[in-house]
Amino acid sequence: MQDKGKERESKDDIAARSTKILDIFKAIKGKPVQDFPVPPLTKWLNGKIVSAERGDVVVQLVVRPEMANPTGLLHGGMQCAMLDDIIGMTSATLGYKGFLITIDMNVNYLGKVKVGEDVTSHGHITREGRSIVHAVAELKDKDGNLVATASSNLLMTTHEPDYAKQLV
Repeated sequence: MQDKGKERESKDDIAARSTKILDIFKAIKGKPVQDFPVPPLTKWLNGKIVSAERGDVVVQLVVRPEMANPTGLLHGGMQCAMLDDIIGMTSATLGYKGFLITIDMNVNYLGKVKVGEDVTSHGHITREGRSIVHAVAELKDKDGNLVATASSNLLMTTHEPDYAKQLV
């Protein structure tokens, strides 16, 4: 089957790559991700994977002083970065060979978190189309209160990221 001049991946290849990524995420569960080969932003945020399934990832992070605005609260830009990062991690679990890039993202800022407190980011894929994937994410404080939400559309590309090349 041809699609826009290229062959579509088999479901078996996608499932195998998804399983390998999930195995890696589960192996590092509870450990600081900065100790593993992850993208620079993910490394800097240094969260710990709480759970990972295909299309659903939860990460716990600690708000550090360099993540704060002048009032000592988690900066809105950092909230957006955390949400975008969890969506990226969640999209990786799908197992596609091509990289998914964000084409739009809507963020709602709903609460606050102080330096030193934990936050939990949760990403979930809600729809997988032929070329567009839709994802949602939430950021919650230590008591489970919403701090921010995001929804995003991601475009499937033909660019094969380094982590996908290593999984073959």
